[in-house]
Amino acid sequence: MSNVMFTSNEAEAEVAAEIEQNYAERCGAMAAKVEALVAAVSRQDESWVTAREDLNSWAQASVTSALRAEAAHILTAAKQLEKSRALAEAIDAGSDVLASLFADLAGAADAVRAAGSAQAARSVFDLHADNVTTRLVPLLAGESSVSLAKLWTQTSADTGAGGKDADADSAASEQTGDCAHSCTCGESAGPEYPELDVRTVPHAIRHATVFGALDSVSAGNGMVLFAPHDPLPLLTQIDQRYSGGFSVDYLQRGPEAWRLKFVRA
Repeated sequence: MSNVMFTSNEAEAEVAAEIEQNYAERCGAMAAKVEALVAAVSRQDESWVTAREDLNSWAQASVTSALRAEAAHILTAAKQLEKSRALAEAIDAGSDVLASLFADLAGAADAVRAAGSAQAARSVFDLHADNVTTRLVPLLAGESSVSLAKLWTQTSADTGAGGKDADADSAASEQTGDCAHSCTCGESAGPEYPELDVRTVPHAIRHATVFGALDSVSAGNGMVLFAPHDPLPLLTQIDQRYSGGFSVDYLQRGPEAWRLKFVRA
């Protein structure tokens, strides 16, 4: 977890961590898809239409339905408690703003408007995720009269997308050598791929954010990752999670940042 949290029991703490990881993955996926759209717009060709459709389809499947389920269960319960009512109402209002931005994205008549709506939606979703995971969830997890585990189970059942415990630093083994993980260690960025900068992402959710972004990469496409250190444990987890499905190419090796290009087979 990225914050100190007081919970009513250990099970609630585990669910709170699961929710945080789930949001981190979706934030990562959204970041990758928005950056892909912005990159397409910058090329000034019609590829932005495909990128917009990809983002919109993903948003409907992975964000809009989840927000409805969240409102029906988690926010409804939070509104029953005096200490969390105002926050839950604010989060609910933010969901309406996000839905409006997704509608603007779907109906954008040109590339510039699509990119603007997408970037605004990303900012609102990041804020929504922060409000839920760092403010609302701790309140509910520490409330003995509410079962966060039950609320999350109900929410996940409605969306078919429960959280994943994707942050497994303790299980990742360090690997050494210049070309571990079957990387090609080249210097050329090649095609223009969307970039994900995780240097300011809290460590507890950093890997989940990257997984979410990589999950959104289709075969033959890629992503450039900016990391604050050589991410060897992360590369081990990627090997395990995707079974060699990505080639890895170091574009920069420190000292202030590491840049890695991932291309999906």
